[in-house]
Amino acid sequence: MRNRNLMKGRKEASMRRSVVVAAVVLMGVVGLGQVLDVGIFEDLTTTNIWARIGPDATVWNTYVSGGQHGGLYVSAAPYWTFVPSLAADFPSDFVENADGTWTATVELRAGIKWTDGTPFTADDVVFTYNVLLTEIGGGRFGILLGGNWPSYVPDALVAVEKVNDLTVAFVYSMEPGLGEWTFGALFSPIVQKAYWEPHFQAALGTDDPTRNLLRVTPTGEPILGGYQFVQWQPGAFAQMNKNPTYYGTGETLTFYEGGGFTIANPKLGFDLEGYGGVTGKLDLSLTEGPYVDSILYSVFLNQDAAVLALQGGQIATFLNPLGLASGFQQRLAATPNVQIVSNPPWGFRYMAFNMRRAPMDNAAFRHAVATLIDREFLAEGVFQGIIVSMYSAVPDSNPFWHNPNVTIYGEGMTRAQRVEEAVRILKEAGFSWDAEPKVVFPGTGNQAVIGVLPDGREVAAPRGFKLPDGTYCPELELLAPSAGYDPLRATFGLYIEQWAREIGLPIRANLTGFNVIVDKVWALDGFNYDMYILGWSLGNPAFPDYLYYFWHSDMDFIDGWNTPGYHNDEFDQLASEFLAAQSVDEARPLVFRMQEILADDVPYIILFDSPIVEAFRTDMIQLPYTEVLGGVQFVWPLTTVRALK
Repeated sequence: MRNRNLMKGRKEASMRRSVVVAAVVLMGVVGLGQVLDVGIFEDLTTTNIWARIGPDATVWNTYVSGGQHGGLYVSAAPYWTFVPSLAADFPSDFVENADGTWTATVELRAGIKWTDGTPFTADDVVFTYNVLLTEIGGGRFGILLGGNWPSYVPDALVAVEKVNDLTVAFVYSMEPGLGEWTFGALFSPIVQKAYWEPHFQAALGTDDPTRNLLRVTPTGEPILGGYQFVQWQPGAFAQMNKNPTYYGTGETLTFYEGGGFTIANPKLGFDLEGYGGVTGKLDLSLTEGPYVDSILYSVFLNQDAAVLALQGGQIATFLNPLGLASGFQQRLAATPNVQIVSNPPWGFRYMAFNMRRAPMDNAAFRHAVATLIDREFLAEGVFQGIIVSMYSAVPDSNPFWHNPNVTIYGEGMTRAQRVEEAVRILKEAGFSWDAEPKVVFPGTGNQAVIGVLPDGREVAAPRGFKLPDGTYCPELELLAPSAGYDPLRATFGLYIEQWAREIGLPIRANLTGFNVIVDKVWALDGFNYDMYILGWSLGNPAFPDYLYYFWHSDMDFIDGWNTPGYHNDEFDQLASEFLAAQSVDEARPLVFRMQEILADDVPYIILFDSPIVEAFRTDMIQLPYTEVLGGVQFVWPLTTVRALK
């Protein structure tokens, strides 16, 4: 998911906080009941489910409204166990039909109701998938919506059909694998047919059905989740209220040390055991609320303002995909009733190349830039251990899927060696300079890179960097978040500019607002950038299907996740086989090989991440657990969260 943030000075943030409080009082947002106030650092961009899962799939939108729409199955934190949610049991086995297709069925829970009081049935499930499967202009609607939607309608899924009110059949052209079924189609959010069908039909009657469906502002949309969107005051706050009809209220999910789980829902009279059920000692038991009448998400413009609010008891916690900045940890550690927790990251911050443009389309250029970047120098010398250098597309926090043996450009090299190696790579690929880089006085305090003219004369610096066709390289822009948003990525951007320009590469870092970067990378008319630095949180740790959706050539379309425009036939084949794999043991070597290819081709330079440090007030909020890969924030909102005052 993309994360967005915009930070300014403390004064403006403090003024914004006053606006939030005033708005709450004047508009009667809080009302009666228990309210949990949570800070966020970027405003919403949509309340439309099709946009939120599609082109506006940002972490901020997910924080606020991600729990509204249920799915047939979920990966339940903190163990990321695959469990039925709207479904009554695990799906049936696939059966091959006479026409060569394959069918499996899913039974739905009885007694679930939408917030408008109408029953949830197979009609809603079938409608949701049929929207995504609808062909428009030769492409599926789910593909055209972009974002995460394509993962729910893999190519092999040909139909979703109603068997009866509580049974749905999924028809595939071939027996699907884990990524096409268990961790693919079965995870789609479900919308209500009665509400969305008129909007969908209206969109189909326009020249641009995709854009028109994405533009719908849902008012009074019935939902199934524990919290329902109430209102949004742009730039100030968003409010979610408890769903009194939530089917999960009182449901207990219990995990056991032997790997099994049980679900008990007295409200629906529903019970289920999975993976052996009660095996070993009880490990963790989670009972669904919601326990809070309203959650108010107040927008802060920086962590400084949010930390002050947390210290003063104005908010219970704040959500941030970057975690708590190190400078604030000491302040909060000394604050009574504030607890700080740290979890390993499940994400990475990276630099991407637009491979549709020269010279980013040349592998040698990408290899040279990767060689120049000294992560260890920044991690140890500049950031003094607060970041973790990363090299592979799967972080080592997930050891089952992580390949530790990938190509690392510049590994173990000194600064002078990195420069010399980058120059060698570029020259062998046909790049040249009017004044070629040369390291003088290597390893000393006087080390420098000068330029050497063709006649041997030395000049102060390299200049005149030329592409293999002999033309001069144009100025190249490296988009990176500002220091106010993320000082770590801003610093990386500035050092990359410095290291590149040291050998005459005309790269200029543009430290700018996060929304500016997102709008250029995912521009409506195509990917309008040279290079950028952003970050990803990586979805379900149990099955890293982002490897397909970030880099498979089929995902190279406007609003798609393949922002570099990366195309590699071997990678495509492996990624497709990965989604079709029938077991994790079959999938694992494919993932290892994909990581090797990505490290060699460098559509991204995987840079670093940092432990996810979070803070919350123990006198205001009670979390059901605090140890989870990626941090508590990535499984928010939690219907098991309790407000203490």
